[in-house]
Amino acid sequence: MPPFRTGLLLLPALTLLAADPAVRVIRFAEGQPFRMGEVTSMRIVHPGLGAKKTTLNYSVSNPGAEFAQHVHDTSDDTILVLQGEVDLRQGDTRKRFRTGECAFVPQGQIHGTVTAGTAEAIMISFQNPPDFVLYTGARDSKRPGAAQPKGDITPGAVKYLSYSTVNGEFTNAKLGSHRATGSHLTLPPGASLHATNGEGAEQFFFVWKGSLSAKDTAGASFSAGEKDTIFANGAAGLHLTAGAQGAEIIRVQAP
Repeated sequence: MPPFRTGLLLLPALTLLAADPAVRVIRFAEGQPFRMGEVTSMRIVHPGLGAKKTTLNYSVSNPGAEFAQHVHDTSDDTILVLQGEVDLRQGDTRKRFRTGECAFVPQGQIHGTVTAGTAEAIMISFQNPPDFVLYTGARDSKRPGAAQPKGDITPGAVKYLSYSTVNGEFTNAKLGSHRATGSHLTLPPGASLHATNGEGAEQFFFVWKGSLSAKDTAGASFSAGEKDTIFANGAAGLHLTAGAQGAEIIRVQAP
């Protein structure tokens, strides 16, 4: 895959789409907690906001804490380690991945995470499409009396990747991610990006570092700081600009 060229993001003023987009900024403080095993995560983008094609969850976990093994029956799961070390657990097997790396877990594969190392781990994950059952706790195999998850553990099915070394797409259809494309973008101060959504599509921009400002097709302005998310649901056009410190972004497109 050719590298994403940051220079292409330095754009002049653009004519945006005429449609009236559904765009909102989700502040990190608006996240809604849910627990799996020994880890409490935050729902950022979720069905309660009208999301039908993607989610975004944020987790902070201490060494040894386990996000219980589970299965998504019809959803792919992508897990990014933003900080720390994590083992992806499948049955009795574990695979370590670290800061700047991610795991793509196809639907039907048993998986969970165990925080490794000596410091806390920070992760985000996105499921495509949303797994409505996940948030109910019914998939928590560590609950007293809970049944073990029923699914597959297929050697080689889970893909491990370095997302932080890529300035562009890190998951896409070539990898087997047919429901969504994940991108890691590093924008220098003042760099711009034009993004569009088709009818019925969903897209989000999670700001890990720095800040973003944005304007939509109707001329409305938005701003997102660290750990905030810009979510577009439906036909939309956005012109985004990195702040004075630049921006490191995870972008997910679910057409």
